Amino acid sequence: MSSKNLILFLILNLAFVKVDGQDYPTYLKENAIKIDKVDSLNKNIYDLLAAYKIIMIGEIHGTNEPVNFLEGLVKLFTENGDTVQVGFEIPAKQMTPFLKQKTKGSLLKTEFFTLPSGDGRASKAWYKALANFSKNPKVSVFFFDMYTDDSRNADSVMYLNIKSKIKEHPNWKTLTICGNNHNSLEMYNEQNTMGTFLSMDKELNIVESICSLNHQFKGGQTLWNEFKETETIYSKLGYDNYLFLYPKNRNEPYTGIFYTKYLTKSDAAISK
Repeated sequence: MSSKNLILFLILNLAFVKVDGQDYPTYLKENAIKIDKVDSLNKNIYDLLAAYKIIMIGEIHGTNEPVNFLEGLVKLFTENGDTVQVGFEIPAKQMTPFLKQKTKGSLLKTEFFTLPSGDGRASKAWYKALANFSKNPKVSVFFFDMYTDDSRNADSVMYLNIKSKIKEHPNWKTLTICGNNHNSLEMYNEQNTMGTFLSMDKELNIVESICSLNHQFKGGQTLWNEFKETETIYSKLGYDNYLFLYPKNRNEPYTGIFYTKYLTKSDAAISK
């Protein structure tokens, strides 16, 4: 068997590993929670995530679905009595007007939105979410990206910024949104990620309280790229949108997935 065919065999075989006596597709079908409206998440999702202290949502920048899901989770938690702090992959120095005024209008005066990085983060979707969070008294917003372009230290700085917020409010729910490589719970390109740093932190001791979600989709478009529709085990379930956590004995770089059938682009909040 060639190395290419061996890899394909292992991938296909992994999808059908028994989980508690079930094959994996059956386990997926029985444990995925369908999402009808991302802005009106049901109690089953709250029950599934309530025990986690930190929920990290990964995304491809310049898209709508992950940050819309973040908004849905914030609404779900606050309506069930939780106080929430939400972290965005943005340098705090680029958000000075908003941090001072906490208003919708001040968002468009920030360096982040007026001088966007070009990677898609300064989107209408992120602007809308920040504007909505600023009006909710049970939500506190913070920013955890580093200010320089030194990518070698980016994840360690992000981790330390998030850690300080968790220590500041240990009883609050902490939700974050960032590029999906950063919230991986496994090393990426042989370097620790924001997610691995948090999971290994002995002072916080929250490895069992971290839920890291990756965005899976069938196809669609980001601000810069288009993905052709591709069938996978996750698209064959039949739900347009759902949340699924992997079984404990399955080795994955994330705790679970947020699945949407389509990925849609979000344009820049300020047109140039």
